[in-house]
Amino acid sequence: MTPCSVFLSVLYVFSFCFRGLQGSEHHTSTVFLLKGKDLFMEINTQKPTGLFLWRYKTQKIIRHDPDGRTRFFDKRAKLSTENYSLQIENLRLNDSGIYQAVDMGGEEDKVIAEYDVTVQERVSPVVLNVSSVSPSRESCNVTVTCSTQSSSLNSTFTCTSQTCSGDGGDPAEVVTSDAPLNLYLSNGSIAICNHSNKVSWSKATMEIKPLCFKDAVLADNNSNYEKLIILCRSVLVIPIIILVIFYCWRKNSNHLKGHSDQ
Repeated sequence: MTPCSVFLSVLYVFSFCFRGLQGSEHHTSTVFLLKGKDLFMEINTQKPTGLFLWRYKTQKIIRHDPDGRTRFFDKRAKLSTENYSLQIENLRLNDSGIYQAVDMGGEEDKVIAEYDVTVQERVSPVVLNVSSVSPSRESCNVTVTCSTQSSSLNSTFTCTSQTCSGDGGDPAEVVTSDAPLNLYLSNGSIAICNHSNKVSWSKATMEIKPLCFKDAVLADNNSNYEKLIILCRSVLVIPIIILVIFYCWRKNSNHLKGHSDQ
């Protein structure tokens, strides 16, 4: 093989690889959507020049011929003939996957738009409850439970009169089938239960420091009330004693005066 033949062979291989790379040049857009919503996909690069189709994985969604005819393979699909954008109505969970717009008008098929679509359900509501409270005058432990329809988790917070802190300082987390469930402390006193995915969320909050010191505050209030009662009794009893003493003294004085007059 002559050097010229080798050079031409290398040039041919390089040209073939370059065309392949050029044909597959596209940007993949990541999309998260709520189940039941509509999906909109656009072509932001060059517009197709001839035979064109949108496909889901290997399944055709629409085919647009050069003569202007459009064939639909999905009844939920709508195509804009102006910019070839695609709309798919009422998404289902099994609609998740890769969608591609393919220009088939050239020598080779060329992907000109690609979408990685994930369809998710709405997360279930959360409930935040107090499981136990261990109070004292200086500090206490509060255990709360964060739960959904399918899972739950607990976390214990230690509170003083100034602030509260969690176990190790890290949020508690459970990864459920549809979305993570988190329980954490905010602003030193607010327990937050959060259940969320990319398209929806549910949250519940609770002020825990008042719960922690409720019994201690009640005990202090009772003690102050008892002291007030004792003070009131003293204020009332002391004048009565003074009046009784004064009455007895007057009576005794009058009695002695009567004897002296006789």
